[in-house]
Amino acid sequence: MQRILIVVVVLLVAWRILAAIGRRLTEKSPGADSFSRFSPQARRRRQQWTDGSKGGVEELVECTSCGTFVPAGRALTSGEERIFCSEACRRQATDASAHAER
Repeated sequence: MQRILIVVVVLLVAWRILAAIGRRLTEKSPGADSFSRFSPQARRRRQQWTDGSKGGVEELVECTSCGTFVPAGRALTSGEERIFCSEACRRQATDASAHAER
């Protein structure tokens, strides 16, 4: 009778230990839902991505010198309301206008 009781207690303790280990592994390991587009991690990444781009589409403007389209936030302007894609284009346009005035 004592042997049966000891075996039952040992099995009960082993079962509880294995159940605790299993719970811990399922909480830490990624499951199928982790790779779903509805998972909390994917939602968080999407929110960070859209917040990083300031929440929408930025307007494109055309460079007066070379015709390249650049986002309005990155565009450089001159005093005459001309828009440039880079400092090199702005310098080229001002050099050309200075040369034309001579």
